[in-house]
Amino acid sequence: MNNARNIEPELRLKIAQVHIEMGDWVHSLAPWQVISHMTFAWEASVWSAQRCYEKFMKREMWGMSYFYALEQNPCRDGFHVHALWCDCKYKSRREIWRTWFEHYGRTRIEPVNSRDDVADYCAKYVTKEGSWWDVKLLGQRHPAFKDFKLVGE
Repeated sequence: MNNARNIEPELRLKIAQVHIEMGDWVHSLAPWQVISHMTFAWEASVWSAQRCYEKFMKREMWGMSYFYALEQNPCRDGFHVHALWCDCKYKSRREIWRTWFEHYGRTRIEPVNSRDDVADYCAKYVTKEGSWWDVKLLGQRHPAFKDFKLVGE
């Protein structure tokens, strides 16, 4: 059931504004190339899901920047992952799918086609009550590198 009709109009506008602002912020972090939706074969707690996802990214997807949200499963206990990736141009989505499937569970990996994809992702997963999110920006994407200048420049 759509709960939007049960929310006061003023509050609806505030919620929409949060979705827009979060979408703009996440979009500004990096030129996202891929969106992935990843599940676990077991009922992973939020901390187990975080550990497994970050371990996977460190081992299999090193050198990539990413933003992810952990969301509670709708029909059973546990959590699953929704993520945005960049710097993954030379990674095979088929190979990533196979590796995740062998270790953890099912996944869907798709290209990001537009800014609207990122905004929709944020509105649907990141701003949801009870979701938990994190970001890892590597190399030149890290905020510490934004205005970096050598001494004497």
